[in-house]
Amino acid sequence: MLLRDKVIIISGIGPGLGVKLAIEAAREGARVVIAARTQARLNDAEARMLEIAPACEVLKQATDITAPEQCRRLAQLAMERFGCIDGLINSAFLHGNPPLLGDGNLDQLREVFETNVIGTLNMTQAVVPAMKQSGSGAIVMVNTMATRLPNDFEAGYAASKGSLTTAAKYLALELGPHNIRVNSLLPGWMWGVPVQGYVKHTASVEGVSEDEIVARIAANIPLGRIIRDEECARAALFLVSDYASAITGAQLDANGGQFMAG
Repeated sequence: MLLRDKVIIISGIGPGLGVKLAIEAAREGARVVIAARTQARLNDAEARMLEIAPACEVLKQATDITAPEQCRRLAQLAMERFGCIDGLINSAFLHGNPPLLGDGNLDQLREVFETNVIGTLNMTQAVVPAMKQSGSGAIVMVNTMATRLPNDFEAGYAASKGSLTTAAKYLALELGPHNIRVNSLLPGWMWGVPVQGYVKHTASVEGVSEDEIVARIAANIPLGRIIRDEECARAALFLVSDYASAITGAQLDANGGQFMAG
């Protein structure tokens, strides 16, 4: 198993990538700490994890990453339960709805940055002392292809994630001497609950079939299909595994080839 006995914290447990990260971590033998704002999502994730891996040790804690003390509490509970923290996957995010930067609502933009940048750094800072203590660790920032390929409906979200991309590089530089790796994962379209909802809504608005919307998206992806969210989850788990021990400061595209770095 890729993560046998590793202690992995996953923030942002939700109906899309977040819960798939938790399920796949359980499948790979990790001891998993899951965090979300709502207890119901944590309970659902735990049930699905134990269905896949009945022996998985799960610690769940309702956590708002914009509150530093809650992040520190989560890390403290993980240490009390497991004695170490091997990996952190920062999956929590706020998409928000500031469609334009030129004349959009900057109060909404601040809220997006508060979660996606400051909140992620809160969670990161909470686990760093434990990783320094053990002399190793791996952190993954779940980012987005929208920072690579601008579109007309994700300006604020992409701007916040672009800032996080830069922060990850500086963290890799700062934490490298402590044998702590920091990398970014950039998914694109992911076939899961959020994208399924988008497809259904768009098809209804345009008066076309859902298959037509899916085909339109897939036409721009070299693999010819929308990547499943569990596939992106496995890519993130690779980055916190020992198989990625030589990788830090990197950006891994997990979008079926829709963006290929030059």
